[in-house]
Amino acid sequence: MFDWFKKPDYSNVVKFPAPTPYIVPPEPPEEPTKVFYRIGVTDNNRLAFQVGYSELTMTRRGVQNLIEQLQVFRDQLTDDESEE
Repeated sequence: MFDWFKKPDYSNVVKFPAPTPYIVPPEPPEEPTKVFYRIGVTDNNRLAFQVGYSELTMTRRGVQNLIEQLQVFRDQLTDDESEE
C-alpha cells in the first residue's frame, strides 16, 4: 500500500534531445493559386467549362454552337484597339 507514495523510477527511459534552432528559417506557406476558369472533359463524354462558381456542361454540338455564337458577338464589337 505504501508503494503508491514512492516516486516512479524513470532511469531506463531515454530522454528526447532538445530541439535545435533552425539554421534557415522556414519559408512562409504559399498562397493558394487563383483559378479564373477551368475547361475539362467529363466522364460521360461532355465538356465542362467553369468560371467562378458557374459551370457549363456541353456536348460536342453545344460546344460548336457556343463557338459560333462567340464569333457572331466578336464580329459585332468595334475595333477600338489596334490589332497587332
